[in-house]
Amino acid sequence: MRSRAEALLKSALNDPQAIFREGQWEAIEALVLNRSRLMVVQRTGWGKSLVYFIATALLRQEGYGPSLLISPLIALMRNQIEAAAKYRLRACAIHSGNMEEWDEIQILLRSNQVDLLMVSPEKLANHRFQDEYLLPIANRIGLMIVDEAHCISDWGHDFRPDYGRIVRVLQALPRTVPVLATTATANNRVIEDVMAQLGETLKIIRGPLVRESLKLQNIHLPKKAARLAWIAERLPQLSGSGIIYTLTVRDARMLSDWLKTQGIRECPTIMRLSRG
Repeated sequence: MRSRAEALLKSALNDPQAIFREGQWEAIEALVLNRSRLMVVQRTGWGKSLVYFIATALLRQEGYGPSLLISPLIALMRNQIEAAAKYRLRACAIHSGNMEEWDEIQILLRSNQVDLLMVSPEKLANHRFQDEYLLPIANRIGLMIVDEAHCISDWGHDFRPDYGRIVRVLQALPRTVPVLATTATANNRVIEDVMAQLGETLKIIRGPLVRESLKLQNIHLPKKAARLAWIAERLPQLSGSGIIYTLTVRDARMLSDWLKTQGIRECPTIMRLSRG
């Protein structure tokens, strides 16, 4: 089976020399061969999605049903649909932004033509999703994946109550269904909390979370006027491109308009990271 996994890796990355990073094959093996419940705590860019894409492909080859991926943001789902195609997987998403596609996805699910179904945690509370999409495939789900799994914990930095429903979904699934929880953000307390909710049999694969290419600096500017002035002064000194995050769309538009009045016009895009 490892040879098949390596062939998928080389094909997806378009690199005949590609090899698994430490821990990747071990995670895939735990899910596919041992049917384990596993939590992977690895830095961004390590390849956590690679693990569940290849695990899904191998499970589908063995005749299992689709994988169910709980993902927190619509933008991430869209990116994952494109990434899944590199592994020859057909991925679909159900969220508030594509309701016109739900009926077609339902038909594809019931005819076993979906390899990976992505939903937000909020959809787990939607009765239509429960009755028409989840229940018909519950007994044949091949793998359940919880992305940004630190949100399950009350101690997670982005705790979302809707993630609490995941535990109830897990309890309703057959115990033979493997589970993968992934995160790049989890200290010991968060991991212990997630283990308490997903079960003591949860295995942990954990690596260093520090990325040497990233640097973090904190500047405290309590007044909005000072923050605006600082950004307007610093941006022209920076090369390349970047992202400025704001708390609301309204703040983003205000900041964009302000920067344009300061002669900085290369900031036209405003993106809202939607949930559900």
